Amino acid sequence: MAVDVLMPNLGFDTQTGRLLEWLKQPGDAVSKGDAIAVIESDKANVELEALASGVLLEHLAHAEQEVTIGAVIARIGSATDYQSAAPSTPAATPVTSGSGARVSPVAQRIARELQVPVEQLAGSGGRGRVTRRDVEAYHKEAAQPHPSLTNGTDAHGIKALPRVRKAARERGIDLAAVAAAGFPNPLTLEMLDAFSAPSAAPAPSAPTVPEGAVLVPLSRMRQTIGRRLSDSMREAPHFYVTGEFVFDAALDKLKTLSGKAKINDLILHLVTQTLSRVPALNATFQDGSLYRHEQIHLAVAVAREDGLITPVLHNAGRFSLPGLAAEVRSLVERARTNRLSVDDLQGGTFTVSNMGMIAQVEHFTAVINPPQVAILAVGALKPRPVVIDGGLFIRSTAHLTLSGDHRVVDGMDLARFMAVFQEELDRFSA
Repeated sequence: MAVDVLMPNLGFDTQTGRLLEWLKQPGDAVSKGDAIAVIESDKANVELEALASGVLLEHLAHAEQEVTIGAVIARIGSATDYQSAAPSTPAATPVTSGSGARVSPVAQRIARELQVPVEQLAGSGGRGRVTRRDVEAYHKEAAQPHPSLTNGTDAHGIKALPRVRKAARERGIDLAAVAAAGFPNPLTLEMLDAFSAPSAAPAPSAPTVPEGAVLVPLSRMRQTIGRRLSDSMREAPHFYVTGEFVFDAALDKLKTLSGKAKINDLILHLVTQTLSRVPALNATFQDGSLYRHEQIHLAVAVAREDGLITPVLHNAGRFSLPGLAAEVRSLVERARTNRLSVDDLQGGTFTVSNMGMIAQVEHFTAVINPPQVAILAVGALKPRPVVIDGGLFIRSTAHLTLSGDHRVVDGMDLARFMAVFQEELDRFSA
């Protein structure tokens, strides 16, 4: 039985994704977990993995197409499924529709079974490829043909699928006017869109660029970041708690450990231990409901030239410090080379944003990453004067600032996080 490949949910409040590239073609063998396509989300380009092993039967979306979340974009089946979809008699050239577009093997088989004339179909697949969906839609809509149509062609000689005629009626478009505008038979939904575009609301005029300035287009990622963080600041009443922590003993302990764990890895490890004891902050708030999560999925802020993304370290509590360090290095590398998977961007329950690599950043406040309820901002670790037992000493300290959503967490939750973090730091350093 064929398995549908769906456009995945690419994150909170994401409605669509753009299919950038197919990595596998119909007829290619695939194994579960293989990357079969590259998808652009609001956050990053990610690889879509196969959920089953078998043969890629067909594409149902083409490259550079914007696809609604949950839509079927491909199907995976067995080698028998693919072979049985081939024509019963060999053909010297690939089967094509009346518009010259190729017809997928599965569509050919279904068309023969339903006695659908593929030469009358306008494909919706990549490069106009006729797919199984096109054949089934034609058969369903042709079951109740319009009385003025004969073989899909009306009295004016205009050829169009029933669904195209229905869309034209709903939009108040005269197909004769579309044909008169120079669009060839058969008319398609894309042609209706192109025909109606001039009558749409006029595009806003280009902004006037000030003298001596350069207009910088905002990427899709940057626009999404702006929208989501603006929504977060507007909807979530933020409040902040800052603490200063001494790391000298912890740094000495790190030097004795095998592996390549660094101070950032240690902070992520300590955050994980702290959240296990302060579960109120390992939560998400969505559609008026608060969810506390058993597992800790740390979202780690990674800066790139085109914006900030937050890939997720899933179930961080299962890692030792060296294991966590290795996993974080891999995650950051994938983020910076556009090799993240869909899962890498989903399911975060708490975010850590570390700007400690910039020595001048003493401390900062971060905007909560919805639907999470808290985020930790980490400033630079550097020598600072510290009073210990009445004496003044120089110690390596860092300021950590915790932002909380006051709708669902209280000040004491944030204060407790800081206190428990100190206990975990002391325990590690001992």
